[in-house]
Amino acid sequence: MFAASAEAAPSLSCQLQSGQFRVDGGGKPKVSAFIWATGHGSATPTGPIRTSIGRIEPVEGRGYKRAIKLDGKPVPLPPDAQSVIGFGKVYDFKDAIALAYLGEREEDSSARPSQIVIVIDTAGSVIDSEVLAGTATNPGSHCLLID
Repeated sequence: MFAASAEAAPSLSCQLQSGQFRVDGGGKPKVSAFIWATGHGSATPTGPIRTSIGRIEPVEGRGYKRAIKLDGKPVPLPPDAQSVIGFGKVYDFKDAIALAYLGEREEDSSARPSQIVIVIDTAGSVIDSEVLAGTATNPGSHCLLID
């Protein structure tokens, strides 16, 4: 049951952090980390991620932006979520996954990437997304998922 409230729901990142986010009433997600691109040589990229909805992997998109594929098919990302994807976490809910990652967008500097969260369903569609710009001086209603 969902109780309606006059207050807005917490941001997607805060719902993931607090465990409030659910897909089809599902329970706790399996959380794992990934590295797709590094600015320095100390970390090795982990490559594709096997999830319950399929294999997620980075691909080069237009203008050197990273794109994402699910089982070899492109996942169209919202314009504000398109970036060079560095590293992050996967929240696997069985019927959908949430990717929370640091991404460098055109308006960001490499020292201050954006935190981007996207939720992908089994059809390979982005059903929810959120961006905390790297230029933001205060997270506001967002929660920091990647440190």
